[in-house]
Amino acid sequence: MSAQRQAEEAFQQEYQKAIERIRTMPDGAVGWVLRFLQTDLEALTPTEWTLVAFEVAAFVDETGDRYGGMVAPESGWSVEGVPNAKNYQTIPSRKEAQDIQATVLEQLELYWHEGYIAFTFPQMTLVVVSPGSFSDETGTIFVSAKRKAKEFEYRFVHLLAQSGDYIRRCPECAKIYLAIRRDQLYCQPRCQNRVAARKWRESRKTDQKTERRKEDRHGKKRGKG
Repeated sequence: MSAQRQAEEAFQQEYQKAIERIRTMPDGAVGWVLRFLQTDLEALTPTEWTLVAFEVAAFVDETGDRYGGMVAPESGWSVEGVPNAKNYQTIPSRKEAQDIQATVLEQLELYWHEGYIAFTFPQMTLVVVSPGSFSDETGTIFVSAKRKAKEFEYRFVHLLAQSGDYIRRCPECAKIYLAIRRDQLYCQPRCQNRVAARKWRESRKTDQKTERRKEDRHGKKRGKG
């Protein structure tokens, strides 16, 4: 087997593992995105970063059936997973992933504040393929974006349309999480209990101050009498 073929098979194995990690997340692709957005990429070891890089690549290319149309990239990520790779056999650099984090988090904040956001795709192309290639009955539309990071945003837009009302930031610990219920305010019971305990302590302090003021007033009245 040639070195090129070995490299291609090794890449595909890691890629498939990344797909499986995303699919087996508790909340699927949404859960993976929220975890990725809150990962300190600089703190990852080279091995840890490689796993995340493959997951970013897999998220962009393997979620088309569920979220949004198919994507046909005009160019790949900046890091070649296989020598001379141009499109699919590439993974993002750490800088590319950090730029994605910053952009998506900024847009998510706007979504929470304004109720809507607008992603711009100045270099997006729609490609229509005639019936027979992918479907015997209808043609297929591919979305083509020159910058790979824009494809990540495209996937995120569809995820947000599906689950945006349940993506929230916990007011206690600031973690971004996927709510189970519409009325869920905190990411987990621990945060809710912490807030409840703090409010109870504050109310106790207020009650104690009120009691002391009452006692002081009664003491002054007795002194005058």
